[in-house]
Amino acid sequence: MTRTTFSLFCLLISLALAGCSQTENKPAEAPAASTTATPAASSAATPAGEAGPNAPEDVVQVSAPPVDITVGGAAEATVRLKIANGYHINGNPASKFQIATALEVASAEDITAAQPVYPPSVKKTFEFSKEPIVIYEGEAVIKQPLRAGATASKGSHSLRAKLRIQPCDNKVCFPPRTLDVSLPVNVK
Repeated sequence: MTRTTFSLFCLLISLALAGCSQTENKPAEAPAASTTATPAASSAATPAGEAGPNAPEDVVQVSAPPVDITVGGAAEATVRLKIANGYHINGNPASKFQIATALEVASAEDITAAQPVYPPSVKKTFEFSKEPIVIYEGEAVIKQPLRAGATASKGSHSLRAKLRIQPCDNKVCFPPRTLDVSLPVNVK
């Protein structure tokens, strides 16, 4: 073997080894999300509440526009859910063995929250369920009644809320998750 051939052979071996050492199985990065709910899709059904693959973080986007309320008065906050195409979340009340979508708002600064009013759901049958289940898909709006007490301070407030959802696609339900939500309230 000539010196040039030997050098070329060593260079090719070095390149091959360098390429192999840098090859990794890196998971794809999930898109950035605001207040949202994300997966490696699986064809096997995961029963509600059991661990399994995770749904993408951006499956559910949540927004809550500011609501005005007077001292001693009542108002209704709106929590809008935008559910990605190809996914759904369980309705409230949920079907048997499903985890219901649930909003829990913490009272603060003499602003109290009553029971949320959930939108009507639709019934559909999926590969993972023999019976139709009640779901929300596309967009859903939860109405949250609020009351400002006589001692509520005027100005801008932010009520902390937790939204529990269980995202599913047409084949599998993913583990439930809880999203942090902020309800902006202007007391006048």
